[in-house]
Amino acid sequence: MINIDWAQLITKAMKEAAPAAQQIAAVRADLAARNTVAASQISRIQDRIETLGDGVDAGEASVEDEEELAALTLTIKRWKAYKFSLGKVPAQQAWPSALTWPAAPAVPEISSEPVELGS
Repeated sequence: MINIDWAQLITKAMKEAAPAAQQIAAVRADLAARNTVAASQISRIQDRIETLGDGVDAGEASVEDEEELAALTLTIKRWKAYKFSLGKVPAQQAWPSALTWPAAPAVPEISSEPVELGS
């Protein structure tokens, strides 16, 4: 007698749906990765803005510090707009096959960040 595990049955419809499911999973992973990068950039920029703001509030900021603060204030707005635009990607009519990804802003150099030392 042959035992058949019907739970292991793969239908033609399931085989045909697999590539679409894989594509959706890949697009969602890409979207999640882009959101993670955006959140990380927003966090690091916000940290520097707060530090520079503390210097301004204390009356200890130099002209260069104030210029950096102004530039980073614009930069963080761009990153927040980018992250907001990423949230709209799944609503595109072409989801998930032919998406138009928003362009990521430039990553600012923050000179006060610690540099990793090579071994």
